[in-house]
Amino acid sequence: MSLGSQSTAARVAIVLVNWNGCQECVECLDSLLVQTHRNFHIYIIDNESTDHSVEQIEQWCAAPKAASNWRTFLGVCRLTDRTSIGAVSNRIASRADGELPAPPDGCLLTLIRSGANLGFAGGCNIGIKSAGLENFDFFWFLNPDTVVASTALAELLERAAREPTIGMVGSTLRDYYAPDTIQALGGARLNASNGRSSHIGQGMHIDAIPVDAANIEREMAYVVGASMLVSARFIKVIGPLADDYFLYYEEIDWAMRGRHQFSLAYAPRSHVFHKSGANSSKVMPEFCARYYYRNRVRFVRRFLPDRIGAAKRTLFIDMLRHVAKGRWAMARIVGSVLLSEFAS
Repeated sequence: MSLGSQSTAARVAIVLVNWNGCQECVECLDSLLVQTHRNFHIYIIDNESTDHSVEQIEQWCAAPKAASNWRTFLGVCRLTDRTSIGAVSNRIASRADGELPAPPDGCLLTLIRSGANLGFAGGCNIGIKSAGLENFDFFWFLNPDTVVASTALAELLERAAREPTIGMVGSTLRDYYAPDTIQALGGARLNASNGRSSHIGQGMHIDAIPVDAANIEREMAYVVGASMLVSARFIKVIGPLADDYFLYYEEIDWAMRGRHQFSLAYAPRSHVFHKSGANSSKVMPEFCARYYYRNRVRFVRRFLPDRIGAAKRTLFIDMLRHVAKGRWAMARIVGSVLLSEFAS
């Protein structure tokens, strides 16, 4: 079988984890449903939303329509752009501890009530279990606040098919509100001295995307989780995401666990427009910041134990910066992490 036929035949489970983001989910769905690669099934894991997300997504599927504030992007096609639109066949399930029955013919979407807020990793793991590792060749983990180019999945699969050692592939992440601005070229670098990471290409203009991905791939320590194609083989060998992070650092942990057996890759022509994506604590809500700082320490303890002292110093500097700029709530969050994680 040729590389092209391998990628064309690949079975893909697309997994989105939702929490109170039904409007973003349906915009993402609108672009997903017209992907040029057609062999997929979408799983939306709802993490106990309070905005009736499941019901609202189901209602949208019954009569898909675009919202007035949706933007137009070169390369993005939408189901609602078509002159004739039928209902999107779907089913609703409760959290499954194992594999769900295969979807009926024509069913494109499974909505799963997780029963609790399990975080990003926990929700993704429900998606993996529900879909079944034997039923799919790849899992595309995608943030629900994204809109994807029509060839985004096909490009990821084409890159994955080139080398058998590839375990994860990342997309070109672009800012939804400033689409000429790059959020990340597939992945991120990791500063092994203190556990901090930085997105490759962040802030770069779209015209500067490299044609050859090799240099980017040499820099990648992990694939950014907003768009992360993962082979079923990788998951079988390495295991699921570590869900004790809840939010942040789980994709770094995953890549680190698989680094000796699998390689990371980047598909430059896989374009994904991402609404958030800020990886700086300067703009994080307090809820997110707590996990960001705590999980940096957790990750360093797990993979870089000899750098705990450096991680502590970096956190202390972060706290002082917050104080200097009058961000007292953030300073208290970092201080509490310092006290709780480094008390011993």
